[in-house]
Amino acid sequence: MRLPVVLLLVPVWCLAQTPAAPPPPAAVGTVEDARVGRPEQPASFDLAQRLLMGGQAEQAIPILEDLVAAQPENLPIWLRLTEAYAAARRYTEAVALIDARESREGRSAYWSSERGRLLAEAGLQDEALAAWEDAIAAEPESEQTYRLVASALASARRYDEAIGVYERGRERLGRPTLFDIERATLYGLALRYGEAADLYLSIVSREPRALPAVRNQLVRMMGGEGAAEAFAASADRALARDPTSLPVRSLVGWLALERGDYRTALDATRALDRLEQQQGQGLLEFARAAEGAGALDEANAALDEALQRYPEGPAALDATLARAALADRRAREAGEHVGRGPTPFADAAREDYRAAMALTHEAPPHTLALAHLLRDVYADYDAATVLLQSVATGPDAASAASAGLALGDVAVRAGDLDAAREHFTTVESAHRLGPAAEQARFELALLDFYEGLVYSALARVEAMDDNTAADVSNDAISLRVTLQENITEVGPDTTSDGLRQYARAALLHRQGHDADALARLDSLAAALTGHPIQDELLFLSAQTLRALERPADAVNALERLASIDPTSFFRDRSLVLQAEIFEMDLDDRASAADRYDRLLIDFPASLFAPEARLRLRRLRSPS
Repeated sequence: MRLPVVLLLVPVWCLAQTPAAPPPPAAVGTVEDARVGRPEQPASFDLAQRLLMGGQAEQAIPILEDLVAAQPENLPIWLRLTEAYAAARRYTEAVALIDARESREGRSAYWSSERGRLLAEAGLQDEALAAWEDAIAAEPESEQTYRLVASALASARRYDEAIGVYERGRERLGRPTLFDIERATLYGLALRYGEAADLYLSIVSREPRALPAVRNQLVRMMGGEGAAEAFAASADRALARDPTSLPVRSLVGWLALERGDYRTALDATRALDRLEQQQGQGLLEFARAAEGAGALDEANAALDEALQRYPEGPAALDATLARAALADRRAREAGEHVGRGPTPFADAAREDYRAAMALTHEAPPHTLALAHLLRDVYADYDAATVLLQSVATGPDAASAASAGLALGDVAVRAGDLDAAREHFTTVESAHRLGPAAEQARFELALLDFYEGLVYSALARVEAMDDNTAADVSNDAISLRVTLQENITEVGPDTTSDGLRQYARAALLHRQGHDADALARLDSLAAALTGHPIQDELLFLSAQTLRALERPADAVNALERLASIDPTSFFRDRSLVLQAEIFEMDLDDRASAADRYDRLLIDFPASLFAPEARLRLRRLRSPS
């Protein structure tokens, strides 16, 4: 009797994740079984299977032996007994059972392969190899033979020999590309990463639909020692062989992205954009991925190229906006400000925002972004106000609310607190619920605070929802703590004069008058030694020192805060600010990571912890 083939041959784009294994005993049956369904088994067979599944092979064996004696033709029972012997490490009896079956039915690749597997498990490697050779000799013209033997070798972790079996099969059957999938997978398991990548790239070049499955295979190997370097060399070889192959270019670009080589990935993306006539869309997608990984130069280069090649293409608007946002981000990370020197990134962002606005008249987010840039970097409050007013009166409610809040902020910075109060009140009245309304309420509380109306400010923040948007919630809680700890009705500061002077310094800092703010804070700190407001003074001093481009002094102020009051409410905020200064101003990634680590260890429940984890991962990433 010859067993039916049970391993299906699949097209290359349906790659298995591991080499095909020998057919599981429960899945093997006769052709008649497959047509009419398995014959009903005795109840004791079910009991034996449950015992086997429960790890009780010795208890299952007598039951199965009796069943085999009663039904010697019942293949599922026979196979289960073989499995039970192997599970109990009674390999001699398992092999004898295989021999008996083969003597009844004649020699076959399947039974010889199974004999080899059992002998290998028993540690009889030479005998196992002989059995596998018998399997090949039994049916040398069948693909299934080589799959069975190679899979048995792979299960014994003899990957190189399994590869050799597949190579013999290709040669014997005269089909050079046969078993490419299986061999590539085995190369990976054998840690022969270069050969695995070579073969996968060859498969992709021949069959483009294999690309997603090949990616899945390669990503499983990517973390192996030396895998990234081997893949890079393989990609170079593939490109040299077939420089115009779209799937190869795509896979090369993906491999480069996976290992953080954004220059190589950009080259591949450029080529794909030309070959596939993507009209800049691929370059735009690459730019987004590169920016997300912190490869800002490569992201900008991709956007430049997309706009140079296709200035009126379908991706032009999105690419212009993406380049504007990227330049905007870089301007802020570089601390650009018109009062502190050149503003190259901000200038580029401003130009692109204006270009995007010329392409569409229905894009309030673009207008808002430009208004924020004019306000924050150029201190051009008049121009920012014109843009914000155009959005505040527009049909988009969310954008109008954002513009209203920004108008209020511009008024604060310009020193017109009455106009600011009007803008914030308008937003609060229009929305009542949601993040915009809560932000407006917080801003109104700040205005009360700036103007010395400390009780009114406290009442406003105590009425706010702590579960609103994270930034608003953090700021509101901070203000509430400051007010609660420092409003005094008895003692030497019954008028809360120190708190009001601190509020004045906070307003000066917000308005960009940092030198004046710092002078006031220094004077106040000297006059209020030992006062509860000392930690607030030091934290605000650090912010003003940073704005004055004195980052080292800012860090020292934050360190003093920690020494004065290790349990201060501002300790977690202090660590976050220190980390930002180290990373962005002092280019000290190690110290930045140390501060985030301290935050997560000392303040695991901090509202800043989730963001700290994200930034810590970014700081420690290879890119």
